[in-house]
Amino acid sequence: MKKTVIFLFAILLAACGHRPGGEDPREDKTSTSETVSPEKNGIAVKLETLKPQKFQHFIEINGSVKAEKEVIVSAEASGTINEIRVTEGERVKKGELLVVLNSSVISSNINELKNSLELATDNYEKQAALWEQNIGTEMQYLQAKNNKENLEIKLQTLNAQMEMTKVKAPFDGIIDEIFSKEGELASPGVRILHLVNLTELKVYGSVSESLLPSITKGDMVNLSFPVYPDYTQKASIHRKSEVINEKSRTFKIEIKLHNGDRKIKPNMISKIRLNDFYADNAIVVPSHIIKHDFNGSFLYVAIDNGDQLIAKKTYVKPGITYESKTMILEGLNANEKVIVVGYNMVSSGAHIYIAS
Repeated sequence: MKKTVIFLFAILLAACGHRPGGEDPREDKTSTSETVSPEKNGIAVKLETLKPQKFQHFIEINGSVKAEKEVIVSAEASGTINEIRVTEGERVKKGELLVVLNSSVISSNINELKNSLELATDNYEKQAALWEQNIGTEMQYLQAKNNKENLEIKLQTLNAQMEMTKVKAPFDGIIDEIFSKEGELASPGVRILHLVNLTELKVYGSVSESLLPSITKGDMVNLSFPVYPDYTQKASIHRKSEVINEKSRTFKIEIKLHNGDRKIKPNMISKIRLNDFYADNAIVVPSHIIKHDFNGSFLYVAIDNGDQLIAKKTYVKPGITYESKTMILEGLNANEKVIVVGYNMVSSGAHIYIAS
């Protein structure tokens, strides 16, 4: 009977997978608490060590492109247009003849006056020779001289009028549009053609009155153009208006634009990016880590507590924000470590560790 009991007990032990005096090979030899090292107790975070850095703030305003040299050309004298010597889109040089008006009447008057002047000059020379020989009267000499000089003045006037029948380019440029046709009547103030120089442009923008102390002549700006998304150009402020617009509370800035490839056109829209704040050694943090409560703005920094890192709630005074970065004016120092990942999971005094 005793042998039967021992046999049954042995069978029971074998069914349970236990070997007397040994360990079960399927048993987990380590517990969950043993797999986590002490330094990783707490909340996983990522840190950023603060270093003084350059911080800039920019604003963007709309600008309008204008040609520095652009004019509607008209005639200085009245007359029929005999010839238009240029075409739309043609490049011309300063002084180049563009349009010729009918000058037949002036030309005829000039020829007639030249004949009269020639006769008057001969008469003057003879009277002058006689006067040197004390022959004739002084009055005859003076009348001959006066007649000759009057005719010379009239000839100069007619030659000037003749020049006014020739419309010339006042500067280098491109004929953008021709408004008149040959045979039409031209007169002062009546537009004949549109001339523009595309290499010398200016960009004008209106800046808020509040930025008057921050913007000065010579400041560099970045120009971009919506029609050319990948094209930008740096330039300096050429002039700042001295008067504030009473209605818009803005002042104008003027920027000279180099346009050697003639890519930019007058009246295009431009975006002007202005630097209105600059600091050499600023403490800057990602804007999203700054939180707020009834006491103000705060974030979390990591501090050593023996062998363990803990989170510390730190109140700060934020400054200017630009492109997801905020300058901190008070509350943080260089080399402090701020929590940039996991900041929503921690509270002041919470144990943390650096996530791998």
